[in-house]
This record gives sequence, C-alpha cells and structure tokens, in this order.
Amino acid sequence: MADTPLDRIRSLWARLPEEDRRTLLKELASDPDGQAARRRIARDGLWKRGDIWWIRYTLNGVRYSESAKTRSKDVARALLEQRKLDAERGMLNLPKVARQTLSDFEPKYLEWARRHKSSVRRDEWCLRQLLPLFGHFRLADITRTRIEAYQRDRLKEGIKGSTINRAVALLRKVLAYAVECGELSVNPLKGVRMLPESPARQPSLDAKDESSLLQKAAPWLRPVLRLALATGCRQGELIALRWRHVDFDSSALIIESSKSGESRRVPLRTDILAELASRRGTADGFVLLNEKGKGPISATQTSHAFKSAAKAIGRPELRFHDLRHVAGTRLLSQGANLQEIAAILGHKTLSMARRYSHPTWTRLQGLMEGVAETAKARKSTKEGSRDVS
Repeated sequence: MADTPLDRIRSLWARLPEEDRRTLLKELASDPDGQAARRRIARDGLWKRGDIWWIRYTLNGVRYSESAKTRSKDVARALLEQRKLDAERGMLNLPKVARQTLSDFEPKYLEWARRHKSSVRRDEWCLRQLLPLFGHFRLADITRTRIEAYQRDRLKEGIKGSTINRAVALLRKVLAYAVECGELSVNPLKGVRMLPESPARQPSLDAKDESSLLQKAAPWLRPVLRLALATGCRQGELIALRWRHVDFDSSALIIESSKSGESRRVPLRTDILAELASRRGTADGFVLLNEKGKGPISATQTSHAFKSAAKAIGRPELRFHDLRHVAGTRLLSQGANLQEIAAILGHKTLSMARRYSHPTWTRLQGLMEGVAETAKARKSTKEGSRDVS
C-alpha cells in the first residue's frame, strides 16, 4: 500500500530531533494559521523544508523560489544575496556558468587559442595586461560601458588607439568564444566601437638601403633577409622552413603552416633558387641556420640582429616585419594585382593585401607621365588626320 501524505508527515516527524519538535510545536501554537511564518519568509526570503534551506527573491515583479541545497542558514543567506545582486544586474536569465569571471574563463580560451590561432603568444601577453583590470569581473559584466571607460583611461595614459583596439578586440573574441561554448547567451561587446587609428605605416627600403642593410647584417642573417625580401614570407614561416619545403623542380617554397591556416606555394627567383641550391641540405634539415650553423634561428635572435643592422644604417624605425611590406610594394610596382599579391603573401582578403602593398612615389609619377604621353600621342594622331583630309 502506497504511503499517504499523512504517513510521510509522521515519518518526517519521527526523524526530527526532540529539540526541533519542541521548536516546531511552539511555532504552531503561536502561529496556528501560518501568517507569521509567511510574513517572516516574505521579509527574510529564507525558510526551511526538512533539513534544507530554501530562498525566495523577486525579479521584474515575479517571485522565484529555489532550494539552497544546504543545511546552513548562513550559506543559504549568502546565496540569496547573490541572487538579489544578479537580479539587480539582470543576470538571472543567463546560464549559470555566466557567473564565471574572466580569470576563471581564461585557461579555457587559451586552450582553444593554442589549437586554432598562430597569434596565441600575443593573446597570452595581452591577457596578462588585461586580467589585473578585468579579471575579477564576471563575463557578462564586461560591458560596453566598462570598455568605453577603459578606452578613455588608456588614451589619457598616452597609449595609441591601435594598441587599445587590439586589447578590446581580444576581449570581444574571448566573449564570443564564451557564447560559442554556451557560457554566455549574448556577447556584451558585440558592436562596440573601436578607436580611430593613425594611418598605417608605409615602410620603404630602396636599393641603396637594402645593400647597406645586407652589409651591416651578421653573416648568418643575410640569407634570411634576402629570402624575406624575395618572398614576403612571415618571420615564423621562414624560421620553420626545412629543405623538404623547397621545390627545386618547380622553383617554389612550400609554406605548410601559415597564419591564415592554409598552405601555399611561393615562387622563387632564379638567383634565390641558385643560392639555396649551393647550400642544399638534407630533407629534414633547416634552411636557415643560426650563427653557429648547427640549429634553427629563433624569432628573438632574428629581431634583435635585424634591429642592430637597421640602427647601423640610420634606419632605427625599421622592423623585420617591414620586409613583408617592402616585398608587397615591389610586387605592386611590377604590375601585380591585389589578388596575385594576396596569393604570394598568404592573405585571405584583398583588403589585407592592400595594407601590405603601397604604390611608390616613383611609380605614381611614372603613371602620370604615362597619361601625359598618351594624351600627346592622341593629339598628334588627330592633327595628322586633319592634315591628311
């Protein structure tokens, strides 16, 4: 025979300690209709069912109740205060995990970034700067208002708009990934406005400066610079090159892993191909070796050596990455279109290829002179036609 409600009440009563029975009997005697208990619950938002405390709170005029899942009144009261705070901030309709802070979520994001982004080191560095400011905020609390305040404060500190934009873009990406994981319902930074940036740098390197740079560079660095200028490859792509990536039959470099996530083939000039053939190594050997000639070069080593050579020729503003811009500009001056430049440099979009290829002043002057010569030729043709008639 199934238990009746009365049987369950008797069973619960039998399990209650004697002291709790006396307390309950006193409350029933003083409040037979339960009005005082209801008033106390409405005032405190706390009550007990058996051994477990429950809480009650109101959101947008709707009353909600839930188990605190604890026998401790203090723990239940702390949970109630948290729910009230959530209600004030409009967070109660978000998934429970939205209460994670940025510091809590950072390891999960970086784990994803290490698998999918080649720029993960930059993300790690940037997050180290952001966590002291935003790490204690819950993901949903990193709002547009807070970001706009961050932008204003950083500008007052003299930080460039482009630097601030990179940090904001990373925060937006982190929150977008939180949405993908189901840990936020919406990205609070979606549509946030970026700061205006200064015009992009247009680095140049003429033949004279190139010759001087190669002369001042360390002997081990010279092949790196020549290959960078001839191919426009990224520093990381050059460092990773092994001899199996050089296709001597097709005169091409095979870039297996790039920032865009796709492989590509880069054509090689005859002189560069001859230089590579003169020191060809085993298939798994590195194409570019360090100063001892026994191992691969490193990004830090290359950047420092390049900076020294650039300072030596009076061009301290030059960076190794500028060689990629120079290569793109030279391709443009030879008549390459943006689609061809994007294919060689490994860009997914033509807008990015445009950023890396800048028309030189000499080429622009030549184009204007060409227009003038064409106009003169047309005028001469018309005048000749009139003379004939």
